[in-house]
Amino acid sequence: MIRNRLAVLLAERGLKITRVAKDTGISRNTITATAQNDSEMIRLETINTLCKYLSITPCEFFEYEPVDLNFSAYVNKVNLTGSVSNDEIRIEEINIDLFMDVKESRNTSSVDLHCSLEKVFEFDLIPFGDNIIPLKIEFDNDKEKENFIKEIFNHISPSFQKDIYNDITSALKGELVKKLKEEAKDSFVIESIMENSFGLNENIFENIQIELISDVFKQF
Repeated sequence: MIRNRLAVLLAERGLKITRVAKDTGISRNTITATAQNDSEMIRLETINTLCKYLSITPCEFFEYEPVDLNFSAYVNKVNLTGSVSNDEIRIEEINIDLFMDVKESRNTSSVDLHCSLEKVFEFDLIPFGDNIIPLKIEFDNDKEKENFIKEIFNHISPSFQKDIYNDITSALKGELVKKLKEEAKDSFVIESIMENSFGLNENIFENIQIELISDVFKQF
């Protein structure tokens, strides 16, 4: 895994993204995406400008861990009930399988995890309300968990551990939003959403965030 250290470098120097954008001419969106490691490609010109601005080398800008992790989420079940007319949309059950592929050098292994709803969740129907769904994530196999923690997780930096948390939540959210829309269309929920006075639509599901409940993966 290769990631940039821009967020850490800015924090160490007490620099705000807005200030860096003004001083360098790089767009605020580009700097934000770079700092969050959300950009799949960073232009060499951007790296060069940031390195000169921060008085660092490209080696200091990037960090590397000799392991790659990929996640695939499969939603087995979502129990979505309620209606907007009753001022209530509830998720009573979530069942998701998450597969983590671990690649080290030439060796690749797979770890199975299971995600479930920590407690019954009620949507905040206020536009732009915070909808943070708590998902409990556990290893299906205690031996796999022990080996992953001992051989991988404890040997990588906190910044990479944070990236793992973000990658997991991103994979889970993508599949969960898709499933929620399917469930809503197959029930009375979406019709209620379309007709309610708030003027909401199925995009309410796009605003959800996921909080992982785990004794291994932590947001920091």
